Amino acid sequence: MSLPDAATTRQVLERHWALANARQWEAFAELLAPGLRYEVPQTREFAEGGHAYLELFRTWPGDWRAEVRDLVCDGPRAVCRIDFHVDGQVMTGIGFFTLDAQRRLTEVIDWWPEPYEPPPRATALLRRRP
Repeated sequence: MSLPDAATTRQVLERHWALANARQWEAFAELLAPGLRYEVPQTREFAEGGHAYLELFRTWPGDWRAEVRDLVCDGPRAVCRIDFHVDGQVMTGIGFFTLDAQRRLTEVIDWWPEPYEPPPRATALLRRRP
């Protein structure tokens, strides 16, 4: 199976955000490769494995939703800018995504342009480098 084209990558990312917003975790999990790597360089947070990435979303504190503002896809890679709405606030997030040949996410790198300290986490699967 060959790597996804830009149109397929767009479909996967649109589904990713729609399922996350709908809290449809079983279907969301199907988009994630077992070896997925997640990282937030500015906060030094990281998670290893699709199960950990899912848990990050499932346990995110507050009433939240992500609104896709821009989505640029090139083959199996994408850059997505979102407005992240949580508890009456809006934060801009920029994510870099990579898909494998099975159309599953293998890498996600998140950037938050504004100064950002992560909220207390309800999962030990998201760790922080010293």
